[in-house]
Amino acid sequence: MQIYNINQHQLKDFPFNLNSSLSDLLKKNFSYNQNIINSVNEIINIVKANGDQALIDLSCKFDQANFTTFEDLIVSQQEFDQAEKSLDLQVKQAINFAFQRIKDYHLKQLPKDFSYCDQLGVDLKNSWLPINRIGVYVPGGIASYPSSVLMSVVPALVAGVKEIVITAPSSNSQINPAVIYASKICGIKKIYKIGGAQAITALALGTKSIKQVDKIVGPGNAYVAIAKKILFGEVGIDMIAGPTDVMIISNDQSNPNWIAIDALSQLEHGEDSKAFIVVDNLEFANKINDAINSQKTNLSRKNIIEKSLKNSAIMVIENLVNAIEIANFIAPEHLQLMVDNADFYVDNITNAGAIFIGEYTPEAIGDYVAGPSHTLPTSATARFASGLSVYDFLKRRSIINCNQKAFNNIAKSASIIAKCEGLTAHQLSIDIRNL
Repeated sequence: MQIYNINQHQLKDFPFNLNSSLSDLLKKNFSYNQNIINSVNEIINIVKANGDQALIDLSCKFDQANFTTFEDLIVSQQEFDQAEKSLDLQVKQAINFAFQRIKDYHLKQLPKDFSYCDQLGVDLKNSWLPINRIGVYVPGGIASYPSSVLMSVVPALVAGVKEIVITAPSSNSQINPAVIYASKICGIKKIYKIGGAQAITALALGTKSIKQVDKIVGPGNAYVAIAKKILFGEVGIDMIAGPTDVMIISNDQSNPNWIAIDALSQLEHGEDSKAFIVVDNLEFANKINDAINSQKTNLSRKNIIEKSLKNSAIMVIENLVNAIEIANFIAPEHLQLMVDNADFYVDNITNAGAIFIGEYTPEAIGDYVAGPSHTLPTSATARFASGLSVYDFLKRRSIINCNQKAFNNIAKSASIIAKCEGLTAHQLSIDIRNL
């Protein structure tokens, strides 16, 4: 990982006074290859034209499956039972533990309805309702993620969503038993062995055998993200997810080996993952870099990490307080704080998907058992977006009730504004009631 020294002058008008290679690295935003966009559009059109048969054919093509009928795409009751029976007891206990913690956290997010009668006699209400039907995409391929089931499904359950279906790419026509078990304890009845853009298209538009959903959530690869982007509007989506990232701000009293493995834990996700580490001591930066180089050799995804390290950097600054400005520019998906007076940093860093405080709160603990959903805004979208929550599965309704007296109290101002806008029918709709 490259180490960069940043002086006070370079911090002014950050990041535009930086070394050009670091500036380019920090400003580099995730963009999708046009070839992938073209492929996704082609897949969408194929699914539109051929429905269920397209899902069978595309699953065989991209996931090396051997499906022949649509029933082959559905996880059977036997597979549900076998997953629970075959899965290691400790894994099941860990999944159950995580389920309960995630549920407990999201129960506290449930918003309350309110109603009141204002001083002019208008009755006003705000009420919350769950979305009817949700599709959850669970990634597969390079890895399989039972944690993504819990982090996407549990907030929907807490919100009161009645119908939830899952799609996940298969491997050798099978779904990871841990994914099936996590789905089962969430009460999921239907899992489709479908991945990629074809899964998103089926959920967004529906086919003969798959009912259209109202919203799609869950992370995926570039094909999944592009399909969600193209089909947004046909269906609601949670976010357009790019590659994962982590930022770590640390003083030189922290353990460099811990910082190194925390960075590597994000970099192993994919070749386009990123890690940014900010410290105030060059010697300490070198210790972290040495630890990264040492630890990566023993990791199963060393080849992926070697490539994602090229997207990453260690920054050395004179005063760690200036890391606040850096963090607000990067807007990291995950932010780890290993500093004194962490509350000061929390209060002043406004752009971060999730914040992990102290040496004993690695980002990985948030991936599995802390409680909040690990589906978080990527590619600097933490500037305006939040992580997945109960709110993503709820709709708000405004309810307005005027009797004649209340109407008369507010109608004149409404009529004046309608006239100002040149909307004469609007004005007459109001004025006719006073004729």
